[in-house]
Amino acid sequence: MKKNLISMAVLTVMIGLSSCKSSSSFDSDVRKMADYNCQEQKLKAKDPSDEKAKKDLEDLEKKKDAYSNEMEKKYKDKKDDSVMNAKAEQIMKEVMDKCK
Repeated sequence: MKKNLISMAVLTVMIGLSSCKSSSSFDSDVRKMADYNCQEQKLKAKDPSDEKAKKDLEDLEKKKDAYSNEMEKKYKDKKDDSVMNAKAEQIMKEVMDKCK
């Protein structure tokens, strides 16, 4: 649960730092972060004693953190763009609603 909150905080920072760059690029970036969140959710739902799932989760978290840092840099100029933030939230919700 704590890592989920951290993930959502990272996502919020990424969304907050979004800009008006190419819409398709932005959509793709948000969808990739949402996919990471979905994968993370699935791995966390596995048996805690599953060593492969633990390793996969660790690897995924590293990728996700690196991607989040990349997005913070990419979208640093428009952190207060409410339209892009709303769009990112919509995309995130759409992807996470499909995550099973």
